[in-house]
Amino acid sequence: MKFTMRKILFLDFDGVMVMDRYQTQLMASGSPLRDEHGAKFDPICVEFLKEIIDSTDAGIVVTSTWKMERGLDGMQRMWQARNLPGKVIGITPDIDPIHRGNEIQAWLDAQTSAVRYAIIDDCPILDFFKEEQLPHLFRVDERTGLDKETVKRVITHLSKL
Repeated sequence: MKFTMRKILFLDFDGVMVMDRYQTQLMASGSPLRDEHGAKFDPICVEFLKEIIDSTDAGIVVTSTWKMERGLDGMQRMWQARNLPGKVIGITPDIDPIHRGNEIQAWLDAQTSAVRYAIIDDCPILDFFKEEQLPHLFRVDERTGLDKETVKRVITHLSKL
């Protein structure tokens, strides 16, 4: 019997999925910047996320501060309403939004099965994460968000045996 490890993508939104360039495009076209769920995600970043999900079948755990106001049900409703790729399977607990690594570790500690994970975040300060999480951290530039190079690296990381 082959052992299958559960794959998880810890995902931030602002600076990863919500981009100034897209907000500027929306403003220029007179389109709303938000919907009932919040700021609209950049479609380029959504396509990159789809590539990760299609290649890895990872479940999504929201680390973004958006979770604090909306909760898991709100995140799942947004995912469905916006027809976003993958499935939101959880949110990290609200422990310490500044040190996101503590919240990620709490979520991981609560799991009963083995997990292979990647963290996608634009946080410029490594101290916000635990040292053992750094090999799983894929930082993106807040000006570009999720990009092709990060997609390749995350897929490779999550596909390791």
